[in-house]
Amino acid sequence: MSRSHLILALKIIFTFGLLYGVLTYVDLTQVWQRILTVNPWWLVAAWLCLVVGYVLCGLRWAWIAKGLAIEVSRTRKVRLYFLGMFASLFLPSTIGGDVVRGILLAKSEGRSKMGVRAAASVILDRVNGMYALVALLTMSMLMFSWPPAWWWSWLALVAAMWIGMFFYPWLHARLPEKLAVLKQLPLHERGFQRMWWRSLPISLIFQMMIVQAHVFLGMAVGLDMNWAAFSIMVGLVALVATLPISLNGFGVREAGYVGFAVYFGASADAATAMAALWVIVLAIAALPGAWVLWRLGGIKGLRSD
Repeated sequence: MSRSHLILALKIIFTFGLLYGVLTYVDLTQVWQRILTVNPWWLVAAWLCLVVGYVLCGLRWAWIAKGLAIEVSRTRKVRLYFLGMFASLFLPSTIGGDVVRGILLAKSEGRSKMGVRAAASVILDRVNGMYALVALLTMSMLMFSWPPAWWWSWLALVAAMWIGMFFYPWLHARLPEKLAVLKQLPLHERGFQRMWWRSLPISLIFQMMIVQAHVFLGMAVGLDMNWAAFSIMVGLVALVATLPISLNGFGVREAGYVGFAVYFGASADAATAMAALWVIVLAIAALPGAWVLWRLGGIKGLRSD
């Protein structure tokens, strides 16, 4: 068995192990009853939050790419962003959503000249979103009491992140020549910095809309938690789900929602029902990416790229 096949097998085992643990912990009859009684308008509200959020993220990516001197229409950026979301959910793990976005953006600009910048735009787009997510998490955590050691460790991590972001432009301009590939990126220039800071509010709005989408679904199934608790649950689970330990975050997300719901004194059955509805909303919101994929020639077309 090759290394890639072994990693995939471990991800499958871990994913289904977590899902099995969730399904044996909750009352499936209650979960199903909660799903059956959902008012579909809550799903529509959550879907709208997600779709508008995706469009905003496409705009954010366009701004960051512009700061890297990649000129591509915002419409194309939004289409590629939806394609990336579709790939993250439905395509094999060897075709990641971020990989798809980077390759197709580089292709549109000429790989020989823009490959590094296209890849950097995708990575920096993710990093920008992570900074906003951590900021939202920190503000939400202020609403609760935490063990002092954990809380101060978190604040130290956040402080280190922001200090690093403020000082990185100065450091970037002084990188050694052996890092020439990285140094060629204009991260220290005023044009990129302007686009970077312009993108942060968009990232914060997107993260808030993702939380609000979960709030709508929670209201639909009777998950009784306040907005700050939803924010902490969604944010911390999202951070863990980005780790390559499961199949596209499945299992980690569901187990995380149930765990945080129990921590905040809410219903595990309701959290499981909300997690199931979230997968449905994600799938529907990502469907425009299927149309973009079809226009590009399907999976064979992506692999050839």
